[in-house]
Amino acid sequence: MQPHRLVLAALVCSLTVPALAQDQPVTPKEIQESWVGKTLSGTNASGGPVTMKMQADGSASVAAGSTSDTGSWRLSDQGYCTTWKTIRAGQERCFTARRAGTRVTVLNPDGSVSGYFTEIR
Repeated sequence: MQPHRLVLAALVCSLTVPALAQDQPVTPKEIQESWVGKTLSGTNASGGPVTMKMQADGSASVAAGSTSDTGSWRLSDQGYCTTWKTIRAGQERCFTARRAGTRVTVLNPDGSVSGYFTEIR
């Protein structure tokens, strides 16, 4: 490889590694340990306010704009799943989550953004 290409390759690697280091998956174990029993606040993909609670007994509640619902949640192999009484007509949906600093991005099964949690208290 020519010297200028080595420099370019090193530069590309140095720029991408920090970005990847900041964007880490939130594991099911982390969800269990740091989300359960807490209030998660943030926004949906459109920017509307969202608040969600996941309890140790598997029950859950959500408020998103003018919509609120209750249901259940469970851990999955790579994240968590929720089933709401009215949202999505009671159909379960599973999500993965990625953390960048204090912001958690919640991803739908197809990889699109479902929303963001910016506070866990």
